[in-house]
Amino acid sequence: MVKKSPELRIREIEEKYPKQWVVVDITERDEYGFPASGKVLLQGNSIDFILDKIESFQGDLYTFYTGSIDGKFE
Repeated sequence: MVKKSPELRIREIEEKYPKQWVVVDITERDEYGFPASGKVLLQGNSIDFILDKIESFQGDLYTFYTGSIDGKFE
């Protein structure tokens, strides 16, 4: 778990937290409505950990895995 990060582009989040599940508080969306940047609220190796903790957060949240899943969750 991390404290709220500075605002980062989604690509920067993928690079900073490789092969991690992350929950991002979205601060900007692109012209199509997809998340473009935000602040990381949670990160971890386990989706179960993320799902257990995410209920305590509110806002415009984006949860995603920064690595390749290849047919299975890591």
